[in-house]
Amino acid sequence: MQDIKNKNAGIMDYKVIGQTHQGRNLYLVTLTDGEGMKNLQKYQTFMKSAVQEPKAAMEYVDKNTDYKIPVFFNASIHGNETPGVDGVIQLIEKLTGDKSAEVQNILKNCVVLINVVQNPDGRASGGRENAAGVDMNRDYITQSQPETQAIVKNVATAWYPTTMLDLHGFMTTDNILLEPCTIPHNPNYEYDLLAESLFPHAEYMAEAMKKATGWEVDIPAEIWEDGWDDYPPIFTPQYFMYFGTISHTLEIKYADQQSIDADYAACYAALQYASKNKAKLMKNQFEIYNRGVQGIEAEPDIKFPYAYIIPVNKEQQKDSYEAYKMVQHLLNNGITVNQALTSFAADGIQYPAGTFIVPMHQGLRGLVNTMLWEGEDVTALANQMYDISAYSFPLLNGFDAPAVQKEFSVESKGISEVLFPVGSFKEGNGLNYAIPVENDRAYFAANTLVKEGFKVYRTKDMVSKYPAGTFIIPEQTGVVERLKALAGQNMITVEGVGATKATLQPIMLKKIAVVEEDGGTFSSMRELGFDVTAISYNAVNHGYNLNENGFEALIVSGSQGMWQDSYDATGTTWSLDSRGIENLIAFAKNHDYIGAGYAGAMLNDEINKLDVVMGSVGEDGIQTAENGICTLDANKYDPITYSYGKNETVFAFKPMWVSAFNKNSVVVSGSYGTGNTMYKAGFWAKPYQLAGAHAIIHDNTPDYDVVLFGIVPTFRCYNHATNGMMANAIYYLGYDGK
Repeated sequence: MQDIKNKNAGIMDYKVIGQTHQGRNLYLVTLTDGEGMKNLQKYQTFMKSAVQEPKAAMEYVDKNTDYKIPVFFNASIHGNETPGVDGVIQLIEKLTGDKSAEVQNILKNCVVLINVVQNPDGRASGGRENAAGVDMNRDYITQSQPETQAIVKNVATAWYPTTMLDLHGFMTTDNILLEPCTIPHNPNYEYDLLAESLFPHAEYMAEAMKKATGWEVDIPAEIWEDGWDDYPPIFTPQYFMYFGTISHTLEIKYADQQSIDADYAACYAALQYASKNKAKLMKNQFEIYNRGVQGIEAEPDIKFPYAYIIPVNKEQQKDSYEAYKMVQHLLNNGITVNQALTSFAADGIQYPAGTFIVPMHQGLRGLVNTMLWEGEDVTALANQMYDISAYSFPLLNGFDAPAVQKEFSVESKGISEVLFPVGSFKEGNGLNYAIPVENDRAYFAANTLVKEGFKVYRTKDMVSKYPAGTFIIPEQTGVVERLKALAGQNMITVEGVGATKATLQPIMLKKIAVVEEDGGTFSSMRELGFDVTAISYNAVNHGYNLNENGFEALIVSGSQGMWQDSYDATGTTWSLDSRGIENLIAFAKNHDYIGAGYAGAMLNDEINKLDVVMGSVGEDGIQTAENGICTLDANKYDPITYSYGKNETVFAFKPMWVSAFNKNSVVVSGSYGTGNTMYKAGFWAKPYQLAGAHAIIHDNTPDYDVVLFGIVPTFRCYNHATNGMMANAIYYLGYDGK
C-alpha cells in the first residue's frame, strides 16, 4: 500500500484506524479523484448532516453534481477467508493504475473506502475468529472487539456509506452466493426502500462475476424460501443496513485465483453501478433518514415509540452502570441522545433531571429501536433461521429503558459523551469492608484486590443488609487506600461494616483455559479481571498441553457444532476433532472445570464427574438452532447464582437442560422460568417445553468442582446481565470448601 501511495498520493491514501488484540494494525484505504482527496472532510460533513437534515441533502442532490457517493469494501472479517484481501488489493491497483475514462469517472463520483484486512490476527493464525476467539461477523451490533469498534468509528459513523460489500468464503453450494437475503427481514429496516436498490445492485455484480469466472451466482432471496435471512443485526452488512446502506455479503467458492477474480469483479462492478446511479442510491438512503426524522411509518409490521427513556437513578434503574454504558454505546453509533435538565413526566411516570432520553424522530431510528426494543417472536415467519433471532440490549444487559408512546415535553440538552459517576466509599468502623454486587465492576474491583495480594471473601449467607455473594474485605495494610481508589474509578459501593457473622468463602483466582465456540467467555471474564486465556480448538486439536502450560482449571463452551469432527474436503475443521476431545478429557479428569452448552455437557458425559443426563432441543440427537430471550429462576443463596433470583432474563442459544440427576451428588442452582412470560422473543417452536427444567447445576462433593450450564451465560458478549453467573462459577472453582 505504501508503494502504491508513493506513486499515487493525489488519489489514494491509507491510515491506521486501530489495533487488533495482538497489536497488528488495521488499515483503511481511501481512493477518489484529486479534487476529492483535497475535500474529504466536506463529503464526510455532507453525509453526517444528511442523517438529521435529510430533506436538505436530497434537495442538494437534485440541484448539484459536486457530491460523491461513499462505497465501502470489507475484506477478510474471517481470517481464513483470504481471497477478499487479494481482491481489494487488485481493486486498489486498478483504480490507481488505470487511467481510462471509466476509472476516472468512478473516482470522480465515488469515495472508495477499503478495510484491507478486518481480521489480521485470524489471517496470521489461519483461524476464522480473531485472537479473542470472537467471530466478528457476529459482533457488529455489540462491538465488543477493537476490530469492529474501529470500523464503526472510522467508517459507519464517519462516512455513512451508501453501499457496501463484505467479502467472504467459502460456499459449499455449486455456485457463488450474493445477498439480498431471504425472509424474514427485520421490521426496523426500511426494507422497501433498501430493496429498490439491493436487487439491481446485486444482479449487476452477479453478471460481472459470471463473466469473469464462469460461475453462476445464487441470490438467496430469489432461490430459497428462508434460511439465509438478514433478520439479526449482528452481521456486518445487516448492521450497515440501519444506516441506509445497500449492503451485501459475498460468499465465493474457493481459496484460489478464480475466487480472487470473483471478488475483484464484484467490487469493480459495485463501483460502476454506484457511479452510474449515485443520485438514486443516495436519495433513497436519505429518504430512510427522512422517515425517521419526520416520524413516517411505512413498514406495516412495526410501530415506533415516541422515545426511549434511560433512567440512571437507583429508584428507577436496575443497573445504572449498564445504563450509562448503553448511552455511550448509542453515542458511539451516531445516535442522538438528550439529557433532561429538569424533572419531567412521560407516560404518567415522573423522571428526575439527569435522565437520558433517546428521541425516535431521528435519522437512525431503526438502529435505535433494534438496540432498545424487546424483540419479537419470529417463529411463525419462517421454517428456519440462519442465526439468532432476538436482540435487546436492555433485556440482555439488565437495565431499564422503557419505551414511551405518547409525546411529552422536557427541557433537555444533546450530549456527545457520557460522564460516568464514580462509586462511593464509607469508612464505617473499618473492621471489614463490603462491596455488594450492584454491577459487573464489583467483580473487577474484587479481582484487582486479589491480584494485588489482598485477602477478599464472599458471604455465603446474609450479612446485615447485604445479600449472599457480597464481597467482604477485612482491614489489612494499605487496603483502605486501594478501596478508595477503586471506588473513585468504578461505579461500586464500598462501606465499612464492622464485624460480620456471615460464613465467608475466600476468593482465589485459578489460571483458567477457555476453549469455546464464540469468544464471549474469554472476552467478558478478562474484562472482569479473571485469569483466563483463550485456547483455540485448533491448538487443542494439535496437542496444546494445558497442564504443562500451567492451567489449573478449564472452561469448555459451545454448541453441538463445536463437539463434532467436521473436517471438510479441503482438510479444514471448524471444531474440536477426536484428538482435541481426548486432549480435553485427559485434562478435565484431574482438574476442575465449567461446561456450558452442548460441548460442556458432552465433556461431562465423557468423564462422568457429575451423575447427570442432559438433553437438547432436536430430534435424533441433532441439536436445532432454537434460540431466544427467556427467564430463569435462580437460587440466590447458591454460590453459582449469588445476586440472582426469580424471573431473571437470560439468552438461550441451542439450549440444554437437565433431564435426570443424582440428588445426592448434584445441586441445582437455577431452572428455566415458568408461566406465560417465560419466553419473550426469538425463534423457538416450543419454548414452554423447557419451563421449569433445570438449567444450572454443580457438584456436591469436596473431591472436585464442576459446574454445568444449559445456557451460555457469556454467549458472544451479548448478555452482560448473566456475566455474574460465569464469574460466580469461576470463584466456585477456587473455593477450598463448600
